[in-house]
Amino acid sequence: MKPEELLDKIFKEGNLKDKTIITLTKWIIENQGRETLSDFISAIGEDKILMLTPEGKARGKIVFKRLHHSPFFNGLAIKYSEQGWYNEAEQIFEAILSRTPHDINSKLNYGTMIANSIIKAHDAGQGIKKSQLEKARNLIFQALDYDKKAHEDRWLKPAYKNLCFLRAIEAVYYYYKKEFFTAFVLGWVSIEMSLYRIWFKFINTEAAEGKEELLRWNTEYVIETLLLCGVDSFRNLKNNLDTLKGIRNKLLHGELNSPTRGNTSLCINTALKLVGILQD
Repeated sequence: MKPEELLDKIFKEGNLKDKTIITLTKWIIENQGRETLSDFISAIGEDKILMLTPEGKARGKIVFKRLHHSPFFNGLAIKYSEQGWYNEAEQIFEAILSRTPHDINSKLNYGTMIANSIIKAHDAGQGIKKSQLEKARNLIFQALDYDKKAHEDRWLKPAYKNLCFLRAIEAVYYYYKKEFFTAFVLGWVSIEMSLYRIWFKFINTEAAEGKEELLRWNTEYVIETLLLCGVDSFRNLKNNLDTLKGIRNKLLHGELNSPTRGNTSLCINTALKLVGILQD
């Protein structure tokens, strides 16, 4: 069945008020669960392929293919994943990408779904699979590479923020392998990336001129300025950042062989908290 026919059937069967993605996917989850997954996989195979170009500096320079109903299928996969139905969500993403391998939004959502599933599995005591980390990283990197070509403000796009998140998850992986040096470095990388994102957004909102010079400021100046300007919940993390920055400097200059387990944990937790600051 073609996607438009399938969605029309759902609309009529559910006596729904509209055909928005939120309304349709909510009804599917509540009334069909994952029992009709095969119908959606089949519809993906029959969907029309669109040729699109992004807005902004890459308009006309980058052309990519996307399914006409890709936003709906992405929305359904995300809803599946929110229920913990990761295998079904993965089947939808794989079906989409088999037809349109360069659908960046699908790659980003797929990578993010895997990252979220990793954290939930870890919280449930199931450990972290390196193969999943690698797959999520690959998908998010591809989305980030696209943003570099298509957008001036790539640091504010979801791919960059999600990579900050993924670096922190990678740090968790090495933390539980007791490789504290690697875990700390990855956690600090996540912190510096998040600081750059927060700083970029802040100066684009607050600074009328001199933005290029401000973007060259080092981490210490950025932290102090964000604190003085009262950015979001930044004050609560200032002491942690000062401590971690000192440890990072000692590691860099060979004054410290390896961070302690406690300092590594502090680094990871701080990195995860920074991901949410000034987040759209």
